[in-house]
Amino acid sequence: MELWTATKLAFKNFVTFTGRTSRADYWYFILALVLANTVLSILSEDLSTIFSVITLLPWLSASVRRLRDAGLSAHQFWWLLVPVAGLIILVVQLAKPADPNLD
Repeated sequence: MELWTATKLAFKNFVTFTGRTSRADYWYFILALVLANTVLSILSEDLSTIFSVITLLPWLSASVRRLRDAGLSAHQFWWLLVPVAGLIILVVQLAKPADPNLD
């Protein structure tokens, strides 16, 4: 899937916490968010902050769908309460391949 298609799909399903999101779709969406946020932060910190708040729900729903695709639950977000190491653990879990037993 392409960057633009994955981003449109993520924003289209921004309130859908069920289902699955493939690794490629998820990471293309994250890449689009990082690129857009970088450009906006160069232009204005306020625009970057507003963009981050607006994209929080689409990021959260895509992450939950990605965890589900890897065979994990949304409870993995509790790792974010652990400074630094929790973020690393969550990123590793988001990068896991799809669980073939879920079909």
